[in-house]
Amino acid sequence: MQYTYNPADFPRPDIDSILRIDTSLTNRYTRHDLLMANATGVLPLLRELNQLDKRVLTTDVRLEQVIKRQQIQQRLSLASTELSSVAAELDCEGERADQLATYLDQKDTQRIRRLTIFSVVVGAITTVATALIEADNATKIVGISGGLVSATAGGLAAFSSNKTVYFAHKRNLLADLWYQPKQSSVYPPLVWYVLNEKSFSNSGQTSISDNIRQRWKGYVLTGIASSQQELYFGSGGNYQADDLHTRANMLNQLQSSVRSINQDLQGLMLSLAN
Repeated sequence: MQYTYNPADFPRPDIDSILRIDTSLTNRYTRHDLLMANATGVLPLLRELNQLDKRVLTTDVRLEQVIKRQQIQQRLSLASTELSSVAAELDCEGERADQLATYLDQKDTQRIRRLTIFSVVVGAITTVATALIEADNATKIVGISGGLVSATAGGLAAFSSNKTVYFAHKRNLLADLWYQPKQSSVYPPLVWYVLNEKSFSNSGQTSISDNIRQRWKGYVLTGIASSQQELYFGSGGNYQADDLHTRANMLNQLQSSVRSINQDLQGLMLSLAN
């Protein structure tokens, strides 16, 4: 489902210039809180509330303060809902991939079990046959043939099958993290801003989205072909079990990063409460 967001609530790209002009905000809130306020779209409301706090506290001013605080709380509640919905969608997509991977794993397990049983049965029959056949040449032929069949079946059991299943994901939650567009067509402005603002990462040198992408390139998708990139980051394709497990793991990594934004949101709400 495609959502429409109010442009007035979009994060401002020029927050530093705003804070240089309005230093009263930096005196009351940490830079991290102000970045989160910008992400949630409440920074203009904070500025307006800050200006009201400087005025003489008449009844009208107090009423305006209450209204501004309610507007801020409503916007923060909506931000919390956005985070929960994105995390839930990532969790759902990860479960879809895992369920299909489990289906293919079970098919492969059944195949291996059948080949193993067949190999054991052929071995047993060969042993009995060689014991009953008296002719030396015939015994050798039966023994060699049975051994080859048994070994072939056992060898096939040692390898995973190439069985695939078609998996569609037109709304691909991995694609924007990989291709890094300026604006996301999938994630809300709040989430996309936090994922791409360097100040929200632990190092402060690279963004969360860039860190995730580098982990994928270095540990998950090492040496994959361009066709396989299209599989993960396109609209769908034929997946093997390992590919589905990989996709589920990438979605789970993203889900963890999105859920962690709640800590930043909680920090901002505590600062506002104080």
